[in-house]
Amino acid sequence: MIRPTEMLSAKTLADPRSRQARADLATFASDERMVQLCNLEAMDQIRRWRVDFQPERVVPYATAEEKIGGTTITADGAAFRSRKNWYGLKFKCQLARDGESVIGFEFLVGDPVAREKWNELGLPAVH
Repeated sequence: MIRPTEMLSAKTLADPRSRQARADLATFASDERMVQLCNLEAMDQIRRWRVDFQPERVVPYATAEEKIGGTTITADGAAFRSRKNWYGLKFKCQLARDGESVIGFEFLVGDPVAREKWNELGLPAVH
């Protein structure tokens, strides 16, 4: 697992271009807000780890439901979309006690997901 030392989602959300994302997050129930914060952290960390990846979406439940335990989200069956392809992803995300910021994150990028599996896994085709 890759264990970054710097969390990135707070900086992304602080950017003026993220105004709509901040507004959207405020409307979500607590668990959904935590999942979305972790998805954002995943995209930011993957992008920083390898610049040839340009994540634009994360599905935390592609091959297995994500697990929420307190302020920890574990997604062993996640996937992310980058440059018109889907890739397997596993991550563990620790949020602050209030659930409003990411304080710990680790991830592992997997293999590309075969295109013929996209519909079965609920991964939208890239248009």
